[in-house]
Amino acid sequence: MAGESNGSGPGSDPDDGDRFPAPDQLIGTFLREPSLWPVLTVVLGSGGALTAALIVLALIDRNPFAAAALLLIVGMTVDVLVRARSRPSYRNGALLLGLVWLFGIAFAGLAVWSGIAYAG
Repeated sequence: MAGESNGSGPGSDPDDGDRFPAPDQLIGTFLREPSLWPVLTVVLGSGGALTAALIVLALIDRNPFAAAALLLIVGMTVDVLVRARSRPSYRNGALLLGLVWLFGIAFAGLAVWSGIAYAG
């Protein structure tokens, strides 16, 4: 019949709109949608504070466990960055990780500059 669909074309699945988006698509939504930027700010602030704490504990306090955790996180970040170069499905995640590292380094610098973290 001329006007009937056989159910195999795109959009023929009634549950197409119910699928959960991929993690990279979710991160991209948070990066693009201005109404979600307050949530993104909280994520970046929390991740940045954790990163800053690990940096300060590893480099200033010379805590070996914090240094090990920092090395693991750096290794995972490098892995995501390498994968993001070859696969577009990792690009938003790599951008989010880069922003978290940027916030973490800034918070660690602020902590050292203000005297909260010092080698004493």
